[in-house]
Amino acid sequence: MTRQEQDLAAIEAGGIPLAAQERLDALRTRDNTFFTSDLSVNEFLLLRQAGFEPITQVMGSSVYQVGWQQTPWTSGWSYPDGGTVELDMLTSSWNDARGRALGRLAEEATRSGADAVVGVRMTRGEFSEGTGLHEFATFGTAMRSTRYEIENAPVLSNLSGQDFAKLYSHGYWPVGLVAATSVTYVVAGWTTQTARSRWRPNQELTDYTQGFYEARQRALLRLTRQAHETGAHGVVGVQVEQHTEEHEVDQNGTRTDLVVTLHAVGTAIAEFHTTDEPPTYIALSLEDTA
Repeated sequence: MTRQEQDLAAIEAGGIPLAAQERLDALRTRDNTFFTSDLSVNEFLLLRQAGFEPITQVMGSSVYQVGWQQTPWTSGWSYPDGGTVELDMLTSSWNDARGRALGRLAEEATRSGADAVVGVRMTRGEFSEGTGLHEFATFGTAMRSTRYEIENAPVLSNLSGQDFAKLYSHGYWPVGLVAATSVTYVVAGWTTQTARSRWRPNQELTDYTQGFYEARQRALLRLTRQAHETGAHGVVGVQVEQHTEEHEVDQNGTRTDLVVTLHAVGTAIAEFHTTDEPPTYIALSLEDTA
């Protein structure tokens, strides 16, 4: 196989290209201590004080094509009283793309010899309308313990370097990054349609409000389920982001429905009770468990 063919085979298997593998493998066996990171000075010093040193920045990315999704505005469904339905194809596409991106970030961390990745952040992007493509990209700083030989897979965390060091100094250890997405379609009922079609006094559009609550509940339920599977005692640093789109539907008259996309991410943590031995943690499977 040519290098290009090997690169494609590695990516298709959920891995990273050969050049990245070789660079990180060499980094793990080097003798010098030069590093790159996106840590602030305070983060760097606090992590060093807690017994961790930065190795390198790591990343993972996935460009994903969304499959065909049946939707209420094309299916002839009718919800005169409003209602919500999760768009399974869109939901799973975000969860799978994120899982693949985090999997590649975790591989880079493992190859660099890291024990943890701090400050994991995610970016999402959609290509031109109608292409059905979107991208998940993840970034963080790989860290190595200077006090313990930790044999487990590196743990991922969206906590800052300062928060990671503070958590460790108080007897807690991250057991994994937990994250989930829900894409929920909200049908406008008669009350909402009437309120939006003519002059009315100030009032809440309860169909839309319910849609936001249900999207959040679905995403947080998946996130909580993942945390329980790691044996975590709780989740900290939870970040919730949402995006909405309006859809004009001509179905027995014109109505305006909503598509609510909600992303949630946090760090699952567990308490350890000894300072003589390194904490034991579980490497989280990065595939959505919904």
